[in-house]
Amino acid sequence: MAHSKEYLEELKKLHNIKSFGRASGIPKLVSTLFETNEVTSMLDFGAGKGNTSNAIKESYPNINLYTYDPVTFPIELPKQIDLVYSSDVLEHVEPNLIDSTIIDLFQRGTKYQYHLIACHPAKKSLSDGRNAHLIIEEPEWWENKITSLCPNWKIISKNITEGWNKVKKGGPVYVKKYIVLLKNETSI
Repeated sequence: MAHSKEYLEELKKLHNIKSFGRASGIPKLVSTLFETNEVTSMLDFGAGKGNTSNAIKESYPNINLYTYDPVTFPIELPKQIDLVYSSDVLEHVEPNLIDSTIIDLFQRGTKYQYHLIACHPAKKSLSDGRNAHLIIEEPEWWENKITSLCPNWKIISKNITEGWNKVKKGGPVYVKKYIVLLKNETSI
């Protein structure tokens, strides 16, 4: 995936923070795809510390799994994969590269795309003062972006979660997440 050298350095600094990139667990929508044998290969895109990939390896050892993160798992991406999965990743892509990143991911995916996208400012900042979420947009913006760039993909599930979360330092923060599962209409 494309990113500037300067931004890769910023990501390296973020990854040195213990609490950054530590998501884990397998979303029910994803585990259902594994259990119905609709998905036999997956790209964990922006895997952070690899906790979700580790959970998948343990629970679904037959899944051909590719774990990618530009800092922690800088592998060559597979050319084709049944499922592209990202959780709290797309909002970290540099704005001038989001279109090409989405197009690339949707060309690699042959069956499904699962994306959890944070639509709120991150708790963390880059060393240059920018918010770690480089793209802060509403769910409708993300949906329009994805469906306009990838017209052969159909949304089969979407959910917006929002509310106030308590944090260790400071007062509560408002979070909004857009969770979307898409299916390639050419594979229907």
